[in-house]
Amino acid sequence: MRNIIILILAFLNFGCASIEHTSYIEQPIGQARIAGIGDVVLRVNKQRNLENNISGKADIFGRKTNEGFAELRFAGVEASGEIILYRKDVQIISNETTLSRTPIALNTGQATTRVTSSGNSARAKTTISGVTIAPASDFHVVTPPDTTPIRLSVGETKLPMEGYVVEVIKAGANSIEYRITKN
Repeated sequence: MRNIIILILAFLNFGCASIEHTSYIEQPIGQARIAGIGDVVLRVNKQRNLENNISGKADIFGRKTNEGFAELRFAGVEASGEIILYRKDVQIISNETTLSRTPIALNTGQATTRVTSSGNSARAKTTISGVTIAPASDFHVVTPPDTTPIRLSVGETKLPMEGYVVEVIKAGANSIEYRITKN
């Protein structure tokens, strides 16, 4: 039994990868798109692997937790031709781990059966108990978002953001045509 426990702990410790911080976007890459005033041009969602409390590495089931997002919105075009965009970054701080998502159930039992055939009597006794430990409390704190105005000068068409490039193809009074590429 002891060897099985050691084997399981070794698997949990060495079978887990390092915790990775990843991101993905909601808009398609490489396609021309049109945005009107107030529309989201680019949204980069950020996440990380849940930490395994035993090993300190990534959850073996691949579960993730939200870390926030970075968003770019089209705000308009000035009379001078400058394109106005607003960037908003939201960071989520969390202590969420595998144990804050998964309850632990411990069950024990005992059964005793005694049969006496010579005295025409039988006796049975069964005892069982169960304990469920609720998941640890987790918290998520959203830091106040900062909105940063960005001005693209006349002739300036590319804006790098979070590993992507937004390229303005054409700008009108109330809309832009753009394309997103991976940097």
